[in-house]
Amino acid sequence: MPSTTDQPPGARVPLLVQRLSYELTRFSHLFARHHALHPTDVEALAHLHQASLRGQVMTPSRLADAIDLSPPATSALLRRLEASGHVERVPDPADGRRHLLALTDTARQVASGFFGPLAGALRASLVDLDDAEVAVVERWLASAADGAGRLADRIADTDRPGPPHA
Repeated sequence: MPSTTDQPPGARVPLLVQRLSYELTRFSHLFARHHALHPTDVEALAHLHQASLRGQVMTPSRLADAIDLSPPATSALLRRLEASGHVERVPDPADGRRHLLALTDTARQVASGFFGPLAGALRASLVDLDDAEVAVVERWLASAADGAGRLADRIADTDRPGPPHA
C-alpha cells in the first residue's frame, strides 16, 4: 500500500469529503429516527432552512425540484410535516394563488437542539487553524459545493425519464 507521502497533494480530499458526507448523513438519519421522521422529511426541512438563511422563498414546487420528488409525493411529505408541526404553508402576499413554505418555531428549536452540537463540533475542528487557513477552508468548501451543484445541474438537465419518483 502506498504511503500518504507518495500521493500528490489533494489526493485524499475526495475520500475525506466522502467520509464527512457519510458522517453528516448518518447524523441526519439519527435525527430522523429520533424524531420519527423519514430521511426525506429531514432533507426537506434542511432545504427549507437553507432557503430561509439565504432569504429565498420556498414553494411546494421548488421543494419538489430540490429534493427530486413528484408533486404527489411532495404533497404527502408536506402533509406529514404540517401534521407534525414542523412546516406551515402561508399565502404568498405577492400572489394569493400560491403558498410559501416556512419552518415553524418548533422545528427551528428542535433542529437547533439536535444539530447545534454538530455545528459546535465542526467549529471546534477549526480551532487549530489561523484566520487565513479558515478562510482557505471556507473558500474551498464554497467552491467545491458550487462545482458539485453545477455538475448535478448538468446531469439533471440531461437526465432521461426513468421510473416514477417516490
